Amino acid sequence: MPTRGRAPRPRTLGARGYWPRGAAPRYLGASLGRGLTIRPSRRRFAARLNSGVRPLRKFMTTPSSISQFLALQQSGMLGDFRGEGTTCLIATTPARLAQHSKMYGWSISHLGGVRPKSAVVIKKPDSEPELWVRANYRGYRRAFLRFLDQHYGLREINIPKSLQVDHLQPSSRLNEGSKHYFVRLALIKRSINASYGAGCERLLNDRERERELIGGIHMDWMAYLKIRGIRLPAKASGTDSWKIWAWQCSTSLASEGFDAILTYVGLTTMLNLAFRDTWQPLSPHSSFRAEANAHPSYACAPQLAEA
Repeated sequence: MPTRGRAPRPRTLGARGYWPRGAAPRYLGASLGRGLTIRPSRRRFAARLNSGVRPLRKFMTTPSSISQFLALQQSGMLGDFRGEGTTCLIATTPARLAQHSKMYGWSISHLGGVRPKSAVVIKKPDSEPELWVRANYRGYRRAFLRFLDQHYGLREINIPKSLQVDHLQPSSRLNEGSKHYFVRLALIKRSINASYGAGCERLLNDRERERELIGGIHMDWMAYLKIRGIRLPAKASGTDSWKIWAWQCSTSLASEGFDAILTYVGLTTMLNLAFRDTWQPLSPHSSFRAEANAHPSYACAPQLAEA
């Protein structure tokens, strides 16, 4: 216990942890020796604030509210999903995270106050920090609050009841052989999260959990739309409803750089697989078939004509 008026000494964590030999992650910020400084002294932090020097790490954006964090989260997910498909993972092994950190210049650091075998923070070039936790780690909600504090400057906040900390890859997809996987977390609207868990997401993952995982799971349309807060159609609404919803969604997302035809293929394949266990897109509905046929990318999706 420090004496009154004296700032507490920063705590450190060793760099070895559970990572494979030769694959120890590189850490955000500066560190001395083999340890990682988790928390600067409050006195130094206050002094830097008063001096006008930015106290946070380089390239880090500090939102002043949860709404700003959600905007940063959404823009980060957009760039990750749209442009980095090969590395846009949402669940994988510690070994693969370490491998990617070397191959793609990611930085991986421990989260202060949480054991490194339970949570890590990933920072990709020109992107926002991400929190990843072990799939069966029960303290993930508290870890997310620490993450918001340490990496976004949101201190002593309460997450609104309208939002939930969510695993982008639900535990229902993982089986006993993949409980050691790490999963990316996000802040999601509670009502959206509940609707996905009760419908399309549950149906799909109940079947997919029987498949053996090899290395990792990439972000898909279901995870991305959940982050965006876009509701999926119900199974009972039927294929015509699914098609119309998918086309409306596809044309809307075109303004964000997604190809409408390829998005339609992805969305209808997702619905068809979840609701009918069929890996195939749905042909365009008569209400927009002419528009779809005239799209420049229609020739790139011959499976639509076969559907």
